[in-house]
Amino acid sequence: MTIKALFVAPYAAMENLIDECREQQKELDLTIRIGNLQEGVSLARQAEAEGFDVIISRGGTAKLIGEAVEIPVIDVHVSGYDMLRVLTLANDFPRKKAIVGFPAITGGAKAIIDLLDIPIDMFTIHDEDETEALLRRLKQDGYELIMGDVVTFETASRLGLLGILIQSGRESIFDAFTEAKTVSRWLSQSRQEIDRFKGILQATAEDVMVLSEQGDVVYEQWQDFSSRTIPDIRFEKGTPEDGGANREVVHVANSDGQTVKVIKTKIMINGTAYLVCEFFRQPIHQTALDKVKVHMQPAPLIIHQSEAMNTCLTMINRCLSYDLFVFIGERGTGKDMLARYVHVQKNHGEGLYASVKASDLMDLGPEEIDTEIRTLYIHAFDRVEDGSVKVYWRMIEALKERGITLIFAMTEEQPFGENRIYDDEMIRIHIPALANRNEDLKELVTSFLLHFSQTLGTSAIRMTEKGLNLLAEYSWPGNVSELKALLQEAVILEKGYVIEHPLIERLLNRKGMETGGTSSGLLRGTLEQIEKKIIEKVLEEEGFNQTKAAKRLQINRSTLWRKLKD
Repeated sequence: MTIKALFVAPYAAMENLIDECREQQKELDLTIRIGNLQEGVSLARQAEAEGFDVIISRGGTAKLIGEAVEIPVIDVHVSGYDMLRVLTLANDFPRKKAIVGFPAITGGAKAIIDLLDIPIDMFTIHDEDETEALLRRLKQDGYELIMGDVVTFETASRLGLLGILIQSGRESIFDAFTEAKTVSRWLSQSRQEIDRFKGILQATAEDVMVLSEQGDVVYEQWQDFSSRTIPDIRFEKGTPEDGGANREVVHVANSDGQTVKVIKTKIMINGTAYLVCEFFRQPIHQTALDKVKVHMQPAPLIIHQSEAMNTCLTMINRCLSYDLFVFIGERGTGKDMLARYVHVQKNHGEGLYASVKASDLMDLGPEEIDTEIRTLYIHAFDRVEDGSVKVYWRMIEALKERGITLIFAMTEEQPFGENRIYDDEMIRIHIPALANRNEDLKELVTSFLLHFSQTLGTSAIRMTEKGLNLLAEYSWPGNVSELKALLQEAVILEKGYVIEHPLIERLLNRKGMETGGTSSGLLRGTLEQIEKKIIEKVLEEEGFNQTKAAKRLQINRSTLWRKLKD
C-alpha cells in the first residue's frame, strides 16, 4: 500500500533532513513543502483537496492543520536528543540566554538542564501572542540568545536578538513516519474535496494587495501590473503602536527581474490587523538598480570579546552622531556588517540601508538614490583613480545634504583628494584583522555553526578544542570571510554532530597545498597574464595591502591599481 503523504516543514532547514530520512520509507509517497502556521494550513488544505492520505508537520503548525483538515495529521515531536543538541550548541555562547516556548518545550528542556547543570533560564508561554511582549522584556533584561520554536525564533530575530530554532532530528522524523503509516492503514481513505475560491475585486486604481494577519490575500487590484507581481509578501506579527500605521519600504525583484518598490503599511480595522502593500515600478534605470543594493535587515550580531574588536565597536558607538565614516580594514573583516550596525543604531530601524561600489557611484545622480535610503555604504573607495576624486566628492556632498549617512570602505589608510578623509567631520574606524581577534575565534565558529545549522540543516553543532586550536594557528589572510567559507565546507562534509580536528587539519593543509601549487601556473599565458598573476600573488601574500604590494614590486600604487583593472 502506497501512502500519499505531505510533510509541511515549518522551516526551510528541515527539508534536507526530511529528504535524507524518506529514502528509507518505501511505503510513503512523500511530498515536502515549506510553510509555518497559517502558511502551513493553506498547504494542508490544498493537499486535502488533492487527495493526500496523511499530513505530517510539527508543533503549532501541526496543531493548526489538525483543526483545519479532516485527514490524519501527525505531529513530529521534539525528542530529548533534539533538545540536547540545541542546549549543547547554546552552552558555548558566553551570553545571557533563555528558552522560550510552550510547556511541551520547556518541560522537556528542564530535565536536561537540571541534569547537566547548564546555565540557561526558561520561560513558559501558553499563547503565541505572549511571545513578543516576553522577548521585549527579556531583551531589556540583557538576554541576547533565545531558543524556541519557529514563532519564538522569528520574533527574536525581528527584535534583534540571536535566535536558535529548536529543530526536530532524524529520530523524531522516523517516529513520525512510522506513526503516519500506522494511522493511514486503519483510517478511512474517503476525503471531501473543498473548493474555496475567493472572488477577486477588480478596480481601475493603483496596484494594491491586502493581507490578513493569517497571511491570506483578502483583496487585490492591479492596474500598472497585469497580475500579482510579488507573490511572496509576508505579514510579520505585531500590532501597530497606538492604533496607528506602521510603514516600511522595500525593494524587491519580481519574476521578470524588474525591481519593484513596495510600501507596506500595517493598519487596524475593528481590532484586526491588516497589511496594505502598494506596488510601484522603479523609475531608476536598470543599470543603476543593479549597482545599488538596498536592504532592510535587523542589527547584526557583533562578536567583540577581543580587545581589538571591542575598541572598534566602542569607537563606533561613541561617534554615532556623525554622518561621515571611513572604515579601514583588510578584505573579509566585516566592514559591510559594521556599516549595517551603524545604520540600525543611528536610525533605530527606520529607513533603508544601501551599498554601492565606488566605481559605480560615478554613473549615478543624487536623484537616482531612493529617498527612503538613510545609510549608503560605498565599498572599494580606495580604488578610485586620483583624477576622479573631486567628482566623487561633489556627489558625496549632494548626498550628505539629503541627510544620508555615508560610510566609505578602504583596505588601507590612504588620503584622497585634498586629504578629505582627515576632515574633522570624518570619523576613521580601523577594523581589526581576524589574526588580531583570537578571543573572538571560538564564538565566531559557534555562530557560523549555528548559521549553517539553521540555513542548510547541517548536523554539526560544535568543534573540538583541538580543532579550534588548529584554527587559531592559521593566519587567515581572508579574515572572517575565509573562516566562514572553511566552516561551510566543514559542516557539509561532517555528518556527525562534532567537527573533529582531522577534518580541520585536512582543510587547512589543502590551503597550504594550493598556495604552494600556485607558482606552477604562474608562467602560463601571455606576458600580460603572467604579470597580472604575479601581482595578484604578491597582493595576496601582503594581505591585500596595496601599498605594501606596490613597494615590494617597486612600482607606484596607481600603476598597481591600473594593471589589476586591466
